[in-house]
Amino acid sequence: MSHLRIWMTLGCAWVLVGCGDSADRERDREPPPVKDTAFGDMVGTMDKARGVQDTVDAQKQELDKQLSQQEGQTEP
Repeated sequence: MSHLRIWMTLGCAWVLVGCGDSADRERDREPPPVKDTAFGDMVGTMDKARGVQDTVDAQKQELDKQLSQQEGQTEP
């Protein structure tokens, strides 16, 4: 009975040591850059959308400025 208990203890210890080592290596590994993942295209799309929004905002400000000028000129 004592030999069985020793073997069981050693088996559990080997399993725990094996699991702990791979978890440490996985945690220390640096994640890949976002552009190299499945989300890379989404990041580029968001950057393009921000650029378009900036352009639209600038055009709106210009139109608002022109409208203000025209309204000021037509009033007596």
